[in-house]
Amino acid sequence: PNGLQPTQSWHATASSPDGDIYVAGMDHATNAALYRLQWREGTLQFLGDARSASEGVRNWMPGETAQKFHTRPLWHRGKIYVATMDRSTLDDEYLTRRGFHWYAYDPGPNNFTDLSASEPGGSAVAHGNVVTLASDPVRNVIYAAGVPTGEIYRYDVALGRTDVLGRPASYDQSYVYTGRVMWVDSRGRLYFTASNSKSPSVYGHVHYYDPETGFGERKDWPLQDGQALEVGQCLAKEKQCIFSDDKGHVYRFDDDGPSWSYLGQIAIGQQATSTYIWLFDVTADASKVYTATSTSPEPSDLTSLYEFDLRTGKTQRLCTLAELDPSLRDLHVHTGYDAWDPVGRFYFASFNGQPNQPVILTRVDPTRLKAALSKP
Repeated sequence: PNGLQPTQSWHATASSPDGDIYVAGMDHATNAALYRLQWREGTLQFLGDARSASEGVRNWMPGETAQKFHTRPLWHRGKIYVATMDRSTLDDEYLTRRGFHWYAYDPGPNNFTDLSASEPGGSAVAHGNVVTLASDPVRNVIYAAGVPTGEIYRYDVALGRTDVLGRPASYDQSYVYTGRVMWVDSRGRLYFTASNSKSPSVYGHVHYYDPETGFGERKDWPLQDGQALEVGQCLAKEKQCIFSDDKGHVYRFDDDGPSWSYLGQIAIGQQATSTYIWLFDVTADASKVYTATSTSPEPSDLTSLYEFDLRTGKTQRLCTLAELDPSLRDLHVHTGYDAWDPVGRFYFASFNGQPNQPVILTRVDPTRLKAALSKP
């Protein structure tokens, strides 16, 4: 719709409890859309796009754009939620644009809706973008972390209202790199991270928001090199969450306690500054992580798939991404975390951002892959 040709998909691949895979596609310029892969049939379905949904309720301003759904599609009480990011630079540019919109997909009636149309001014906030979401199903609220300020927002689903909670008082820089993953524990406390090279000690640990006491920090939960968390997955059965920054430093959060542990770094060979971890899928028994490297801004032969053993801290390189399929050879950005179907296959999106190259969604069965790789 509206001429959208998705060429990118930033951290926007996720699974739902029924095993279907949700993925967002965007052109990083005008518009973003949400799709669903029905895992049993293997068919991809377009669900809706930001502009069409907003135009449908007369909430799209002349010249408005929605560059990205940068948020991982969030399952919350039976619906999938995303939110827009129209400016991602860490500067004043966000003040020139309208604030972000909330959107929800309801699988029952098959509706994709602009939820912010009923909010004051038709947007969640006057100015600002969202890069990270987390669900608190008990309180029926969704938390969002903003760019470029690192502010925390709370969306009351029942009331259809966004509250600006602010940010920790310790933040001493106007703009921060907002962590791309955050989580809510069994007590209802939201945990999040941010980074800023000018004040590494201020941001080099986990911060939190408690609905009863407000903002706080866990200085005893440090981050390696002051890097904000980029990817992760929470396992309800294990009562654990596993996280990584974009340099492969891996951590475990245990809900009992709660407690924080550093598990080691994914060994990806040459530690080039332009090499990143943006793909991260943890097995159901919390024993292994499947991850891949991305390179930016240029392609590189460093782009490979790895297995990281969470119990031993050892890394095994499995293959290059091109060995999975030749169509991935020239694609150097691979994103997606916590995207599994019920039969143990994980999914990720690959792209290079070029206008003539669409995003490719890949499914991997790690057991079959490793068996195939072991054959002579």
